Amino acid sequence: MRHMRLFAVLAALLLVFGQAQPTTAQHGGPDIGSLLQCERPNVTPPRCTSVGDNFRHYVYFDPSLTEELRSSLRDTMADDYDPTALFVREHPALTSQTDVVAFSADYGENGAAGWVYCPSDAPQGTNAQGDRWCRHQELHVNLNPRYAIYLNDEGSRAYVACHELGHTIGLRHWGNPPESAGPVAATCMNADTPDGPTDLSQAEIDHINAYPYAVRVRARNFEERAFGDPLPKTISSWPAGGVEALETERYASLAELTRAADAVVRARVMATERGRAFGDPDGYRLHYASLTLQVDQLIAGSLATDVVILELPLWGGPDSLPSIEASLPHGEVILFLRGKTDGPFYRLVTNDAAVVDAGGRAAVSGGPNPTLAELDGDAFADAVSEIRIAADEVLGAAARVAPGTPGA
Repeated sequence: MRHMRLFAVLAALLLVFGQAQPTTAQHGGPDIGSLLQCERPNVTPPRCTSVGDNFRHYVYFDPSLTEELRSSLRDTMADDYDPTALFVREHPALTSQTDVVAFSADYGENGAAGWVYCPSDAPQGTNAQGDRWCRHQELHVNLNPRYAIYLNDEGSRAYVACHELGHTIGLRHWGNPPESAGPVAATCMNADTPDGPTDLSQAEIDHINAYPYAVRVRARNFEERAFGDPLPKTISSWPAGGVEALETERYASLAELTRAADAVVRARVMATERGRAFGDPDGYRLHYASLTLQVDQLIAGSLATDVVILELPLWGGPDSLPSIEASLPHGEVILFLRGKTDGPFYRLVTNDAAVVDAGGRAAVSGGPNPTLAELDGDAFADAVSEIRIAADEVLGAAARVAPGTPGA
C-alpha cells in the first residue's frame, strides 16, 4: 500500500497548466474582448459582452428555456464552439463553475430578441488583456410575439443561439459600425439577421483559438470547496508566466465524479519522464512528470487514442522525478481524467480520482474527498462495474463509450 499512499499525496496536489497562444490568421474582423459597461442608465434591457475566465465554458439551462432553444443551444455548442480551442458543455446544475445561464421568457416589446448580461453580483474580474471576464452571465431570449421572426423556425433559432452564445465568450458584431464594415464570410455574428447564418466564420474561429482565456492566479492561493460552493471573487496575478490554478473539486457521489470526467479509464503506467514546465524562468517554475498511460479499458467518456499522457506536478522540482516514479502503481489503476486545453494532456479530476488494483482488490486513496470510499476493498472488477453503473446514471449506456474507442 506504500505506492498507493504516495500516489494519493501526488494526486492531492493542486494542478496548474499553461496556455499556448496560437497565431491568429489575418482574416480581419472585430477582435474578441469585453464591450460596454454592464450597468448603463436608460439601457433596457441591460446588456454587455464579456469573455470567459478560462477555456472551459459551461452553460446551464434555466427551467424557463424552451425545448426548441435548448436544442438550438446544444447544437451550436457541439457544432460551432466545442470544435474550437474551447471546451463547451451543458452544465447539469447551476454551480460556481457555471459560465452562462440561459433563460427565455416574454419580456415584452423591449427592443431586443436576445441579449447577454453580466450581473453586478456575478463572479467577475479583469484578465491580463484588460477584458472583463464573467461567470453566471445571463443569456436571455425574448419570446414576445414581436420578435417571432427570430424564433419561429429552426434556422432562425440556430442563428440566435450561435449569436448570443458568441457574446458570452467575447465575440462582437460584424456589419455594425464602428465595429466593422461587414464580414468577410457568412457568420452568425452578423447583427439583426433573422434566419441568418447559423455558424461561425473562420475569422471568429481563429480569434477564439488565439485568445488566452485564463484568469491568472497564484498557484498556491487556492482552497478546497464543496461542489456548488460560491466562487471567491478575488484573484491575484501570476508574474510573467501565465499559469492557471484549478481549484480542488469535491463531488457528492460517484455519479457526479464520473460525470465530471472526460474519460474514466482502466490503465497502466508504461513510462514516466520529465515533462513540461511553466512559470517565470527567473523565478518559481512548476515542473511536471509526464506519465504515459496504456488504456486497457474505457469505462466511461471518450478518448481519441488508447495511449494518453497524464501530467502530475513535481512540487519538489525536477529532481523529485525518480521518487515519484518509484511511488507509482505497477499494475492496473482506474483513473478519472479531465482533458487539458493546451494539448493532448490529461489531469486527474479530483485529488482522490484513482483506484488501484492491489492484488485483485480495489485500493482507494484517503484524503479529503472520500467519494470513492465505497469501492475500497471491493474486488477490482466489481469496482469497474460500479463505475459503469454510475456512468449509466448520468450519461445513459448509449453515450458511455464512443464507437471505435478502447473498451467499446
